Amino acid sequence: MHAAYPCGDDAAWEAVDRLIDTKGAVPQVFRELHDKLTMRYPCICTLPDDKVDEGVWSDGPLWNNFGHRVAVLGISYSRVEVVLPFVVQTANSLGLTVFDWGGPIIYRPHRCKSGSQS
Repeated sequence: MHAAYPCGDDAAWEAVDRLIDTKGAVPQVFRELHDKLTMRYPCICTLPDDKVDEGVWSDGPLWNNFGHRVAVLGISYSRVEVVLPFVVQTANSLGLTVFDWGGPIIYRPHRCKSGSQS
């Protein structure tokens, strides 16, 4: 997830791949996204031991998956259909793009202008 990517899907996938391991401060918008996501779907690290299997995230602490330019969030396979739409809606409302490797689909917060590939 990130605020702006090229309109062309191939270029956008290449851009996100290059950003995954970049280092730096985590932007405030990622904190806001994290807080909104975990308000509805708690981090598995905060669940009691007998409830961990009911969690939706594939690992934790979830905050560790938020980087300088990209957040890589794993959703338990059995919960993707319920959780992914909320992730997309929440991220897009914050101006963030969601890359679903399982699709593969890119969910952008805004439509790209026709013919724009940058």
